[in-house]
Amino acid sequence: MSSVTDLGSLRRAMAENGERPEGPARNARAAELLAEAERLGEPPAVIEALGHQLKVLNYSSEKDRMFAPFARLLRLWDERPEDFDAYEAHSLHWVFKWMSAGMVDQPHVPLAAIEKWLGEMEHRYRLAGYGERAVRGAELSVAAHVGDVARAERAYGAWLAADRDRMADCPACELRAQGWWQAERGRDEEAVRLWRPVLEGGLCCAHEPHTVLASSLLPLLRLGRTEEARAHHLRGLRLVRPMESMRAAYADHVEFCALTGNEARALELLAERPAYFTDSGHPR
Repeated sequence: MSSVTDLGSLRRAMAENGERPEGPARNARAAELLAEAERLGEPPAVIEALGHQLKVLNYSSEKDRMFAPFARLLRLWDERPEDFDAYEAHSLHWVFKWMSAGMVDQPHVPLAAIEKWLGEMEHRYRLAGYGERAVRGAELSVAAHVGDVARAERAYGAWLAADRDRMADCPACELRAQGWWQAERGRDEEAVRLWRPVLEGGLCCAHEPHTVLASSLLPLLRLGRTEEARAHHLRGLRLVRPMESMRAAYADHVEFCALTGNEARALELLAERPAYFTDSGHPR
């Protein structure tokens, strides 16, 4: 007999699943809980279970499975927005950022579809009363991915100029992204300067300084600060190792090993993550 008998027990089960390690087992449990929610026959239960499924998929190596549940959640919003409480309405719009970033990592998604999705995000944010900051950040990701440097620079400037609102990433994550773009443009000193508040512990979140430590490795090597890079590698690898979703950061650590004469260690790290070779999406 199912332990999910009402909305309260469903919420407890989702909270419990949220504490499990990232990966296929947690994702499978989220799918089971969605089926349980459907059996309850209550719209809020299905909405919350879809939101939970999207969250655990996003923080795993199975991000490509997010499209179907998000399309379903968006359809429910369009049909009956009154079924969404304030938290779920906010979460729905927040996931737009995950989807926009996720699409550029999926080779089977055409660029035209990504651009259409970006326009849809901007339209829906405007309707909900949100500003342009998150939208321009998403546009930066798309433009940088396809090599449109001029558009990316415009989006970067517009992103920083827009006011922060409830759709903006946390300050630590925003500094990570700002430094990433500076490093992409060869401005390594500026990247490391931007990352300093995160690296020194002044700003942090669930995924920082994990990502910033990894992102800083190659810029520090290029600047000749090898010992500092090595310290970031040792500190950062311990943080990302238990987290399946940190694939790009993990890849930075592998690359660091390969570039510093420790190819054997790079191969050991690759061998620890066979799922990264079998799932779909961007290899990083």
